[in-house]
Amino acid sequence: MKAVSAVKIIIPNVVILAMLWAVLQDQAGRLAYFRTLGFTPSTTYYPFFYITSAVDGTTRIQGLLTFDWIQVLVVGLLVIDFAFLVPLLRSRTAAKSAAIASPPAA
Repeated sequence: MKAVSAVKIIIPNVVILAMLWAVLQDQAGRLAYFRTLGFTPSTTYYPFFYITSAVDGTTRIQGLLTFDWIQVLVVGLLVIDFAFLVPLLRSRTAAKSAAIASPPAA
């Protein structure tokens, strides 16, 4: 039963971490593209959103409000881990308290 619980936690974590890596690579590519054009990118973060702007001397490219998948995936990762770990910890503490409450057989 412990292996099944571990797999239920590990597989979603691996999938979400792979998605996080892909999103980070996409954002890094966008920033690198701005730099190759001679612009200086800047990113402003908000809860679940961000704006990436770029400046080159007097030329300014104002970014649009964009949904931040990194924050959403991190929250999803935390919620999934919390949902799987709380019942696991509760069952362990219940088993320990049951073992303490029952007297040893004589």
